[in-house]
Amino acid sequence: MHVLLDLYGVLLDHEKTFRGYRDRLAALLAARFGTYTRRANEADWDARAYGDVVDELDARHLQEMFERVGVPPAAGDPLRLSRELEREALAQVNARFPDARSAIERLRRMGHRVYVATGGSETNEAALRGAGLAGLIDGIFSGHSQGVHKSRPTYWAEVPRTIGARPSDCVLVDDRLDYLEAAASVGILALLLDRKGAHRPEAMPPYVAATLRNLAGLPQWVVTWTASHPS
Repeated sequence: MHVLLDLYGVLLDHEKTFRGYRDRLAALLAARFGTYTRRANEADWDARAYGDVVDELDARHLQEMFERVGVPPAAGDPLRLSRELEREALAQVNARFPDARSAIERLRRMGHRVYVATGGSETNEAALRGAGLAGLIDGIFSGHSQGVHKSRPTYWAEVPRTIGARPSDCVLVDDRLDYLEAAASVGILALLLDRKGAHRPEAMPPYVAATLRNLAGLPQWVVTWTASHPS
């Protein structure tokens, strides 16, 4: 099978990522520009998407640093510099869930291919490197690569074609029902990862094929499914 894994909430602990990213970003900015960014610690990281906060924080901070020392602003695109800093910070944060690596390794030993399907930014590869998972992933799909939000069926429609598979040979593991619904609408199997037991079984929508409490159970689910649905 072709297994599609969500990044934040399935492979990586998003709260741990955001805390580690904030700390590493502050250290990188302090080392690069000779000052500690107070705003990085004071920013409300829960109010908006972290990428939006980072873009604004970096651009504002860098501009102020250049103004403070009386030199022209850095040449080039401020957003490019922001992404550079983001990659450096994420590559130094290991927010991997304890069950992620072993589940992926087992799936790969069984001959299955494993991908990341995320709504995150173009710096996802750096986050996977920081978590020690980059070498185990066959490809990454994101809003940038698909050109559309992850909650839209068009995001998922191109995924099977890109990897050369039938939708029914693909399974998405995600912790959000809206993403699973969009994937299921184009024929991709949908598995809900409910680490905290927040969803009642009797209220599960019909497009969810199964619910997992952790990734440790994913390889066995794949074994059972493929045995009962031969190609």
